[in-house]
Amino acid sequence: MTQRAPLGELPVRSPVAGLRRRGLSVAEVLAQSVSALAPSAAVVAVPSIVMVQAGAATLPVMLAGTALVVLVGWCLTHFARRMAAVGGVYSYTAKGLGPGGALLAGWALVVGYAAVAVSALVGSVAYLTSATGLPPTGWSPALLALGIGALATLTTVRGIRLSARVALALEVVSVAVVVVVLGVLLVAHDGGTGTGAAVVEGPVTAGGVATGVVLAVAAFMGFESAATLGVEARRPLVVVPRAVLWTPVAAGVLFLAAGLAQVVLLSAAPVEVLTSDVPVARLADAEGLGALSRLLDAGIAASFFACVTGSTNALSRVLFSMSREGVLPRALGRTHRRFSTPAVALAVVLPVLVGVPAVALGSGARARDVLAASLTVSALGYVLAYALAAAAMPLFLHRIGELTRPALAGGVTAAALASGVLVVALAGASWAGSGAMVVVFAVAWLPGPVLWAVLARRAPERLARVGVYDQATASSLLPGQGVRR
Repeated sequence: MTQRAPLGELPVRSPVAGLRRRGLSVAEVLAQSVSALAPSAAVVAVPSIVMVQAGAATLPVMLAGTALVVLVGWCLTHFARRMAAVGGVYSYTAKGLGPGGALLAGWALVVGYAAVAVSALVGSVAYLTSATGLPPTGWSPALLALGIGALATLTTVRGIRLSARVALALEVVSVAVVVVVLGVLLVAHDGGTGTGAAVVEGPVTAGGVATGVVLAVAAFMGFESAATLGVEARRPLVVVPRAVLWTPVAAGVLFLAAGLAQVVLLSAAPVEVLTSDVPVARLADAEGLGALSRLLDAGIAASFFACVTGSTNALSRVLFSMSREGVLPRALGRTHRRFSTPAVALAVVLPVLVGVPAVALGSGARARDVLAASLTVSALGYVLAYALAAAAMPLFLHRIGELTRPALAGGVTAAALASGVLVVALAGASWAGSGAMVVVFAVAWLPGPVLWAVLARRAPERLARVGVYDQATASSLLPGQGVRR
């Protein structure tokens, strides 16, 4: 429980004490969103997966996914300008929908962050094996997964500043390499048609379109994670909203351009290339790009690694926030004495995030299959959380007397679109394809509503604390300030 100052005006200790407050620059906060989103990896890995679902509607689906994410980002800025929270979207939702909505959204985010970290680790392994020529299945990729996981553990425990700087540098280089490779491939393109056209120009169904939009949203997953740094940023009420809004806008331009290029290129390629673990790298190999192809592999592997660290950072801070509220065990709210990071939360989640893909790859599963499956689970979690957060925004503004018509229209539209896409995608899921992942998501998400029901019955006072955010403390004031006369 937060201690109160004798005057009862300011708390002696912040509810989120232990994190390093007000230390991150604008670039480092932006780097968190960029690293969790991993734009260069997303624009290479996601379009081919969307094509399998959406067929001839691939480009409109990608545009719809981009527009939905940008609208959600705009909704989140209304929270980010008014509160600095460790829980990010989870804490935002609590201010509009209350503890119940917050736990539903928060646990959806937990599933989303965890699953995207798994998919990013698998993606990093896939591109590293392509770059090094190692066998794509068996114990070699499993050992690579363990090595990447160990490096991710080191960077996340050491602090957001280190991982953010590394991630931003890696992304700048990776994006440049992706743009160059796609440009060279388009110049070399002869306009022919391959067997991949049967997929790229395939039939369009409502379920396929909705699932495609959900997967297109997967290309932006983590853009909102800068909101989890509200306590650690120097000017959170200015920096975080900018990162949350402009990261998906810039990434969306790159995503759509890269998607258009891949529609052209993969429709002219064999279907085996389109469905390979690393389709763009296979295209580059077919054109004899040699060293540039290997550089692409290394850059995308690095981008996926940045996504592992960014998603894990965000995940640990959501769990930290839930712990400080009393929703989860108190130990998860402990921070590292030297690095001021949620070390216990990281120690709990990282073995799972690394162990699951290592076991899957070691047992012979294809990297693309594991990547697509975990992306689907993650996307379902994110879309659900985004829908709830968008719905919460107008209620929050109304509660504080600042609701406007544009905010009301934007929140209702974003919530309705995200909910509609999610419902149609779930209804259209096939057991032969994404249906099994829907079940996996439902099982993984179930602790959220169960936790809400148990706490509402047995510990309602804990639920009342959901939505903690950073506050000025008595020590924040200069001598003589805040004294009653």
